[in-house]
Amino acid sequence: MAKHATRQFILARLVLGSAAAVLLALVVWVAVVAGGSGSNGDPLMVQPTAALQAAGGSLPAAAPSTESVSVPPSVSVSASPSPTPSASRSPSASAKPKPSKSASRTPSASPSRTTPPPAPDVFAVSYATSATWRDGFIAAVSVVNNGGTARDWSVTLTYPSSAGVEVRGGWNATVTMSGDTVTLRGRGLAAGASVTAGFQGSKGSSATGKPTSCSVGEGSCRMS
Repeated sequence: MAKHATRQFILARLVLGSAAAVLLALVVWVAVVAGGSGSNGDPLMVQPTAALQAAGGSLPAAAPSTESVSVPPSVSVSASPSPTPSASRSPSASAKPKPSKSASRTPSASPSRTTPPPAPDVFAVSYATSATWRDGFIAAVSVVNNGGTARDWSVTLTYPSSAGVEVRGGWNATVTMSGDTVTLRGRGLAAGASVTAGFQGSKGSSATGKPTSCSVGEGSCRMS
């Protein structure tokens, strides 16, 4: 009878001790979880309650340890942002080069003043001394009208003052003299037509009877 009671007592202590051990493990797990979520990072000391100590003290074989269980502080890894390397500013290869300003500047073309072409000669005149002798000569003037309409014409002959030229008569023109200048005038010469006019003059014995100049309005005069 005594042995049977002793067995029951030992079995009850074993069951109670096992339950205490499980409860102690559960408390330790809760402490670990609670310590991991803490922000101060201090180690958490977990001790069994008085009931557990009383229950565990009656177990001879599985007496609970009275040593405090230190839970290592949870290692909180602070994700410190790694400094992002600053991108080196290198000149872009695709940058288009700026066009260089040419040193030589092309001068701006100034408006050119176009000179109108000279008007074509309306009259073409030629002079010739057709005959000469000791104290006289004959002057001949050929006039051509290159214009488009009939025109009056006027030819001026200038002689040296030393020649002593005097007009004795003329034909196909009105001949006048003033000083050393002889003028022959004609009227209504048709377009494209020509006329030969002249006069007879006197001169000094040493003179040639050739004028020094010949001119015509709206034309040119050639001497031979």
